[in-house]
Amino acid sequence: MLDRKNNNKVNRRRIYFLFILFLMAFLLIIYRLVTIQYLNASEYESYAEYQHTGQFVLTAKRGEILDRNGVELAVSLNERTVYANPKEVLDLEYEAEVLAEILEIDVEEIKGKLGDEELGFVYIQRKVSAEKAERIAERNLPGIYMQNESRRYYPLGDIASSVIGFTGVDNVGLSGVELQYEKILRGIDITVVAEKDVFGNIIPVEENSYGEPIDGKDVILTIDSQIQYIVQQKLEEIVSEYNAIRAISVVMDPETGQIYAMASYPGFDLNDYQEADPELLYTIQGISYTYEPGSTFKIVNVASALENDSVGRYQVFSLAPSIKVGDRVIKEIFRTYRIDYSTEEIIKHSSNVGAVTIALSMGERKFWEGIKQFGFGSLTGIELPGEEKGIFHDYKTWPSSTIGALAIGQSISVTPIQLLRAACAIANGGYLVDPTIVKEIELLENERSGIDLCETDRVISQETADAVKDMMLAVVDGGTGTRAQIEGVKVCGKTGTAEKANKNGLGYDEGRQITSFIGFAPYEEPRVAVIVVVDEPQGGSNEIWGGTVAAPAFKDIMDFSLNRLKL
Repeated sequence: MLDRKNNNKVNRRRIYFLFILFLMAFLLIIYRLVTIQYLNASEYESYAEYQHTGQFVLTAKRGEILDRNGVELAVSLNERTVYANPKEVLDLEYEAEVLAEILEIDVEEIKGKLGDEELGFVYIQRKVSAEKAERIAERNLPGIYMQNESRRYYPLGDIASSVIGFTGVDNVGLSGVELQYEKILRGIDITVVAEKDVFGNIIPVEENSYGEPIDGKDVILTIDSQIQYIVQQKLEEIVSEYNAIRAISVVMDPETGQIYAMASYPGFDLNDYQEADPELLYTIQGISYTYEPGSTFKIVNVASALENDSVGRYQVFSLAPSIKVGDRVIKEIFRTYRIDYSTEEIIKHSSNVGAVTIALSMGERKFWEGIKQFGFGSLTGIELPGEEKGIFHDYKTWPSSTIGALAIGQSISVTPIQLLRAACAIANGGYLVDPTIVKEIELLENERSGIDLCETDRVISQETADAVKDMMLAVVDGGTGTRAQIEGVKVCGKTGTAEKANKNGLGYDEGRQITSFIGFAPYEEPRVAVIVVVDEPQGGSNEIWGGTVAAPAFKDIMDFSLNRLKL
């Protein structure tokens, strides 16, 4: 009887204990419900929203860059970006090993990114191929997401590389046309908040509550990729043959200013620009390389003198083998005797003394004004970044010898595009055209092929232009530029051989020269103008001249261009 009472008492205690236990559990559940539903409702609502929705950037497609004939120069390839939300990663070790194996990167680097749970977003790798992205998607790794992204690709590699330019990892233009037309090429991305599935992908709906990104516009250049290829090939040959530092060339339409080719060697491959010489990446030599032009500048000298009636076209000069200007004596290269030369013969035989005599006939102010009229000392305004304006001082600051130095293309620095533009004014009858690299932009009405030449662009008369054109024809027919002759085509040109200034800025170094050739064709109706500049070619004492080094390359470039353009 006593044992039964004791058992009942024990059972009641167990019942009381279980009752109290269930009561406490019930109260705890009530407390949690109150906490979730009322006290921390907004926090849990935000967390649920975070898991169910996400911000996504819908990236606009970057516009293409094309040559004048529609050949693709820069396009965008679809790739993927792999990123993570460390807060959602469940198995750090496993997921890091999987990603490291597929992406071929260090596992510890990935662990470091996935292990930082204070971050809600971290890049794992960008520009991932579609194949690798698919392998990652098949693993369904929690907290690992992918987003579409494009990678810039340049189908022709090193063709017009400095002109086209390149983009960085974020597809933002860093140089060339890619930089100059960044806003037009890039388009407009949009950021949207949308529902996502367990893998972080946007759940498609019938009607999107968000807009679409605005794709970038295509930019069509005036460049002809085939002419550009030949130009680069010829420049490489010159640098290799003469062990030169660099070679530069620009090909231009004298009537419209359209650039058919702009190249320099050495260059670089746009698809591997990270491996290139940093000095090559952000400079376009045709518009930024400044140098003393030497005898090619004599056409500007003579054109200015003819235009202001300081000399006559058929005037004859009795020329000594040297002439003193201020404290400087300027000599002929070969001639040691007095000779009579007409204005044309001064250009034909590239007479230094004759050029100085013509400049002195103008005087400092008129000569300075003539040079300024041709655009020297100013930017041409071409649609490319990094153009230099050269150095050309006001005549009021000139020492007494400067006018003589300028007459033979010294004491002034120019860019290849500036000098070619001046030659085009002679070719087209006296108009200074604005060089352009862009033919049109998709869907925008800015076609540049039909530029009208108006009288406000005139810098010399038709008569002056025709006279200098005849002189340049004589240079190629029987003067210093005979190696620029093309069978069946009348070619106008001018040679240039300039000693480079000493690095200390005092005097000139006879062992360091810049050779060049500038010209246009056909004589009857010039449609192509070309300049070739070669920096410090090496060779024998009587081998390195504009007419021997640069003229043959000019000939090949001009010949191909005329045939290519069916002129």
